[in-house]
Amino acid sequence: MSCIDSLVPPLKKVRHQLLYLIYGNQDVYRREAKFSILTALSHAKNGERPAIRILTDRPDDYAGWPVDTVLLDEATQTRWQGTHGYHHRRKACAIAAGMQWAEKTLFVDTDTLFTRHPSQLFKFIEPNRSVMDRFEYDWKDVHLRAEYQKLGHDLRSHGVTPDNGFKLYNSGLCGVTERDSALFEESIRLIDEWTLGGFEIHTIEQIALSYAMRERQVVEARKHVYHYFAEKRFFHAMQTYFFSQHGEQFSQRLVDLCTDVPRVKPFPSAWHRLKIKWKLRHQNGALRKVGRDLLYGSAAPEDPYYSACRHEWWECASREILRWDESRQKKLLSQKTWPQQLPRPDKPEDEKVIMSYLKKRVTAAR
Repeated sequence: MSCIDSLVPPLKKVRHQLLYLIYGNQDVYRREAKFSILTALSHAKNGERPAIRILTDRPDDYAGWPVDTVLLDEATQTRWQGTHGYHHRRKACAIAAGMQWAEKTLFVDTDTLFTRHPSQLFKFIEPNRSVMDRFEYDWKDVHLRAEYQKLGHDLRSHGVTPDNGFKLYNSGLCGVTERDSALFEESIRLIDEWTLGGFEIHTIEQIALSYAMRERQVVEARKHVYHYFAEKRFFHAMQTYFFSQHGEQFSQRLVDLCTDVPRVKPFPSAWHRLKIKWKLRHQNGALRKVGRDLLYGSAAPEDPYYSACRHEWWECASREILRWDESRQKKLLSQKTWPQQLPRPDKPEDEKVIMSYLKKRVTAAR
């Protein structure tokens, strides 16, 4: 397959491997990858580490880490993206290229945390049985959405209807065997077919892979990992704090320290959530959501990782406010003190901080 033509040198073949793809110079994605790797290593017992391979255009970023890197040059990235400008095509090519280096491969999106030892997932990977991050929806449940109309037309040419459709999986985690190259030959062919003339869905890659897997058993990995794709800002804030405190040079101490970082989106305590719910009992709809997010940020426990996320809760509130019409925004934010419509935060000093943050955010967006 053309996906593997220029990848040198070949790596030693192993029984199992974790495979990552990361390119570009954004610090946030490098930190994502490194923290994901730390969570995988945190479950290793007796120093037994899984084989970890990274396809990257910046191999020096991982110097000293217990990983093998394979250089992904610009020409390869361009070829893997294909001719229709769909950059997620590179992911399908990366799996196709990397699966030759192991009997079983677990491809891992960088925004994925391991909550159990990866070896437990490899047990599920067998001929005609794959692992995927999670089931998302059935084709019959989404085919009428406007953004799926073009894809629906393409699927009908393959005989797919709402009645005989297939399950669509999130491919944030994808486990396959070395004999599954046909899955990716079909997936890449479908990606090229479905992105011809443009595309409206950014998840074409995982839809194509789900379609290619329609005749096989698929095991969900959600009990073994946490894929935080919808909550990136919170985890980015925690990871930025983690690496700012401890650096990025690999050590066993770094592995041990990563267990202090929450593996889920940090919430206030159950008592504080109940208290906030009570305070907002007379509010409805969007105003209740804004109030909840503002108070959640203020009620963060005295923990550095929770504190790092305070502004992210307030950012959620600002995004909701930005959906409102301008007159409604002004009514909420033009008040000199805390808005009368909302209950006050427990920490009085947060009132000015929060209002200043919201006003700056909304003003900048206009």
